[in-house]
Amino acid sequence: MIIKNGYVADGTGTPGFVSDIGIIGEFVAAVGDLSGAAAAEFVDADGKVVCPGFIDVHVHSELAILGGGDRYAPLRMGVTTQFAGADGFSWAPLSGERLSDIREYYRTFYDQRIIESETDISIDRLLNLWKGNIPSNLALQVPHASIRLAVMGWDARPANDEELRQMARLAEAWLEAGAKAFATGLEYEPTRHADLRELASLAKTSAKYGAIYVAHQRGYGDRVKAGCEETFAIGKHADVPVHISHFTVDELSEQLVDDALREGVDVTFDMYPYPAGCTSLLFSLPQSVQAGSLEEVRARLVNPDVRRQIEEHLRASFPADRVRFASVGIPNTGWEGKSVAEVCELLGVSLADAVCDILLQSNFQTLMIYHWPEERYGFLEKTFRHPRHMVSTDGIYVGEKPHPRGFGTFPKVLREFVYEKKWLSLEQAVWKMSGFPAKRFNLDRRGTLRSGNFADIVVFDPGTIYDGPTFHEPRSPNRGIEHVWVNGRRAIQNGVVVEGNFGMIV
Repeated sequence: MIIKNGYVADGTGTPGFVSDIGIIGEFVAAVGDLSGAAAAEFVDADGKVVCPGFIDVHVHSELAILGGGDRYAPLRMGVTTQFAGADGFSWAPLSGERLSDIREYYRTFYDQRIIESETDISIDRLLNLWKGNIPSNLALQVPHASIRLAVMGWDARPANDEELRQMARLAEAWLEAGAKAFATGLEYEPTRHADLRELASLAKTSAKYGAIYVAHQRGYGDRVKAGCEETFAIGKHADVPVHISHFTVDELSEQLVDDALREGVDVTFDMYPYPAGCTSLLFSLPQSVQAGSLEEVRARLVNPDVRRQIEEHLRASFPADRVRFASVGIPNTGWEGKSVAEVCELLGVSLADAVCDILLQSNFQTLMIYHWPEERYGFLEKTFRHPRHMVSTDGIYVGEKPHPRGFGTFPKVLREFVYEKKWLSLEQAVWKMSGFPAKRFNLDRRGTLRSGNFADIVVFDPGTIYDGPTFHEPRSPNRGIEHVWVNGRRAIQNGVVVEGNFGMIV
């Protein structure tokens, strides 16, 4: 196949050029003037942009791409590779009660029907679920949550020497399977109880395999200094590059990152292009209330004394008018899209009673969108302009009103930040969405359009590129993504998904 006459932004960040792209099998065979070459098929890309497939370094799509209504959502944005294990989440290697517990904990974030009947999920078992069954590529990370749970259960304490050795062996099994990073989520159970020694030890184990350290760190916002200091300390102790998940650049965080770079810490980060976050309603509770298994949390939430503590905490730190329901595990409420303040008024109860009762009645299956205050909106520009930033979605594929970031991120960056606001050149944006993540995570022969690389390719129309998803209609279709190839096979043709399992574990 030959893609003819496109404007090639090749993923390196260097100026684009008009060229042809030749594909043979899974690979890019040639980049240049192919006017004399023969091919079975020609695709006219005159006036269109041809670039590498986009790489989503932080997303919760690893079950969604196995089946269901959102299976092709990443492809529809031009994403050809996404990462498993974001925030250290995974189901392997777990069995029995611990597997059941983690499924309950993750029910807010994942539609888990495809693994609901599993009683023992080894690393090999999980990999075999993906092999030959995914429409786009999947990169692995060592999932801190599942390896800590496998060794220590829900214990709220630091690991001892033997437990560290056991976790290291499990991490090595993931690394032998090809994991590109050690990923953790230090504001979630059970990984929030890991100390610097544990994190640096596992990061050092990962570094032996060329894998980096990736953190949903222990502090953002008004706690960003403490969170960054710990992340950078891990980088220094383990002598490993560090990457911070969903990190926003304001004056303080910019200074922290720039200081760390000057001190020799190799820091990168990712962020999505929306002024709103998304996580479980459980996350709004005081850390002491969240601790342990969900059974332990249930016992606390029915205690009147604990509810009084929660009320004080929520009144001080929870903007009920700016937090909206994305998904509610209670049938027929009609609350999706409504704010917590609106639901409190409907129920006629206090904020703490509403939050606790909803968590209990939904079996903790309540996902929220946390909208920023307007004064923070300007931080998106600082974030996306920073040279150590790359693009991610943090997409979560559950509920009636999910965050639109999982459906529109990459077209939004092109439409709004490149062509309208001009925060980035086209070449800078494509670098942040393909070449930079591929280089950072050592994705072999991906992220750039070069002869011999895998043919993960996007063709889009710069005149029509548009992100349809909104907070009101998060699954509205995008426009302008005309063609996508995954490993040389057509996955989107003329804007229409070609159903098939073209992806591989990379």
